[in-house]
Amino acid sequence: MTNVIIIFIHLLAAGVALGSSIYCLKVYLPVVEKNPGDRDENSPSYKILDLLAPTVFASLLMLIGSGVYYLLENYSAQVGLKPGYYNLFGIKMLFVAGAFFTSMYVTFSLRIQISDLDLNPANKDLVSPNLKKMIGLSKMAMWMVAIALFLGIWLARF
Repeated sequence: MTNVIIIFIHLLAAGVALGSSIYCLKVYLPVVEKNPGDRDENSPSYKILDLLAPTVFASLLMLIGSGVYYLLENYSAQVGLKPGYYNLFGIKMLFVAGAFFTSMYVTFSLRIQISDLDLNPANKDLVSPNLKKMIGLSKMAMWMVAIALFLGIWLARF
């Protein structure tokens, strides 16, 4: 029963991370932004990325936490796995680590630089370049999560 709950939390976190990224970056922003070059603190990209970055980061934390807990809980069942499992698992972990650190950089570095514009009005010049970087890095993290999710589904065959 515990494994079912852990797997549910793991899949739920993956769904939230990937689903929210796809919706915000591939559906919402292209429809709402009329002129992507003109981004400021009142643009839809500023508002949606201010919400997206911590959501994806928290989902990735839950994803990593539930994955590690599952591995620790079921370590004895991993003895009879087919050859090649750990090779794919290592590649999956590279994508997960890349998505985690990219999301951490977007959430705790780029987002913070432009989140307190009332206190630091000099940072208004950073809004447009930071939003451009945030969108690019968020898309990169989205693809890394998607590849890691695909590899996780592939590993379920073993």
